[in-house]
Amino acid sequence: MFQLTHFCLGETNMKASFLALSATGAVVLLSAFAGTRTSPKLHPESLARFEAITSYCGGIQPDANERFQLRLARMVSGHSPDELRDDRNTSAYQAAKREANETLARTSHGTAVRACSEFLAAK
Repeated sequence: MFQLTHFCLGETNMKASFLALSATGAVVLLSAFAGTRTSPKLHPESLARFEAITSYCGGIQPDANERFQLRLARMVSGHSPDELRDDRNTSAYQAAKREANETLARTSHGTAVRACSEFLAAK
């Protein structure tokens, strides 16, 4: 019954949503590293999701928070503080951050720990 209840309440969907958010962050990170001399334009939505993931994961895995923050720092490397501020002030960023935080908040602790560990392990 417990498994059926979790399935009906969307536990499987929450895991998939969390993993999708993590995958989006990883793709953004990899695309940022792909440009060797110039940093590609960050999309406000991608920045919002990546920041939501790193913040959330750092909160549930405090011993790895520094590693999550390093992933974020690498992603935004090459982007000016003005560019990041402008991106964070867009409605697209705000909506994506709100959606990501809502999805992360519905994720079970066990699923989140596994997904955050996988997020750190992704190159």
